[in-house]
Amino acid sequence: MAKTGKKRKKVVRMGRTLNVGVVFFGFIAIYLIICIYMYFTSTHISGYEVIEGNLATDYRYTGIALRTEQVYSTEKTGYINYYASESEKVSVLSTVYTLDESGKMADILQENAGDISLGEEDYAELRSQISTYMSSFSDMEFDSVYNFKTNVDSTILELVNQNMIDKLDSAADDNSALFTRYNAATAGVVEYYIDGYEDASLDDLNADWFDETKYQRQNLRTNELVSSGDPAYKLVTDENWKLVFPLDAEMESYILDKMQANQRTAEDGTVTQGTTYIQIQFDKDGEAVWPSVTVEYRDGQAYGVLSFVNSMVRYANERYLSFEVLRDETSGLKIPKTAITEKDFYVIPAAYLTKVENDTGFMKQVTGEDGAVTAQFVNCTIYYQDEENAYVDPEEESFSTSMKKLVSGDLLVKTDSSETYQVGQTAKLTGVYNINKGYTIFRRVEVLYENEEYSIVKEGTSFGLSVYDRIVLNAATVTEDQVIY
Repeated sequence: MAKTGKKRKKVVRMGRTLNVGVVFFGFIAIYLIICIYMYFTSTHISGYEVIEGNLATDYRYTGIALRTEQVYSTEKTGYINYYASESEKVSVLSTVYTLDESGKMADILQENAGDISLGEEDYAELRSQISTYMSSFSDMEFDSVYNFKTNVDSTILELVNQNMIDKLDSAADDNSALFTRYNAATAGVVEYYIDGYEDASLDDLNADWFDETKYQRQNLRTNELVSSGDPAYKLVTDENWKLVFPLDAEMESYILDKMQANQRTAEDGTVTQGTTYIQIQFDKDGEAVWPSVTVEYRDGQAYGVLSFVNSMVRYANERYLSFEVLRDETSGLKIPKTAITEKDFYVIPAAYLTKVENDTGFMKQVTGEDGAVTAQFVNCTIYYQDEENAYVDPEEESFSTSMKKLVSGDLLVKTDSSETYQVGQTAKLTGVYNINKGYTIFRRVEVLYENEEYSIVKEGTSFGLSVYDRIVLNAATVTEDQVIY
């Protein structure tokens, strides 16, 4: 009888399968974590593309005008009518105003005046004053409203008086006894305001002059009835005038540097100061002029004094004038100040420079294995050269030997001479790190001007920068020959 039994099932145990997707994304997550860690812990190097430009620096100042001015007063009491226009040049034969003691002349003028109409040019003058006032209005300076009102009243009076001149001449033929004509006391430019600065000079210069909140200006044309001895008009009698303004430290240094550049030393050692000029542009009309300039000091404050020999009549009606100093060295290559650094260079007398074929360098004294002393030519990159010295990079290496071309203590031999010079003296040059080739290379720059954020450097200097060069934005974050990308 055959044996029977239960069949056993074969059980195969399977291990856990490896999820490739999880492993892949795990590696990505680890990589991202490492990148984020490196980003936040490493120094970031940013580049900057060099551009041409200038610094829109505001060199605007307000100065006070000093002129040769003389105020003339009335001799009688009466009603005054002005003949000459403000800022008009008059001679001793020119009638400035008339004085009517009885008041009858005013009635006659009223009867003969008729309807006085203003022309388009008259309205244009008024529109100009309104536009100027609106463009400079400030809620913080409400007193400008009163000045504006006075100026408009004066302008209207002047325009009306000009329209009445012919009628005044006609009335004068039959009524000459009713009023008295007053001619200009001397030739000059007539003005109809006084402010107390008519006799001011540089000897009186002080800081209160420039507090415009204290400035008081009296317009003389608003008076119809005057008393004997009242100011009637004033004349500016000299074309020469001055404009005085407070100097900040930067503008003081700028002017003093220009003045020093104009000094001349004679053979006997006597130093004479030549005339120094600067260019300015008036805000009032955009006129650019070249006055001479000097510096005065009062109580520790520096003041610029601009002297003019013309254009007095253009601004005779203004005591305070705003202007901009136009500086000519603010154009060039514009770079951030953070990009600028300094580097030490060997300073070697330029007399030791020599040329072999197309290479420039020095003859270095070397001692051979046999003790023989010879002169070996070493070509070097001259980063900068003036009349006396040449500047050589101490880190420059020879491509053939991977050794520095010059080290401190090397002896250089002057060509066709037995004189020697020991390398070692250093001086700093200003520059930036150029990264056009993917690593940092020092490039020398000459700073022409700078403000708080940017510098303007000269274009076309030896081993300098050109437009569209790439430089390190912050020179403190890198070293020379550092690979950037």
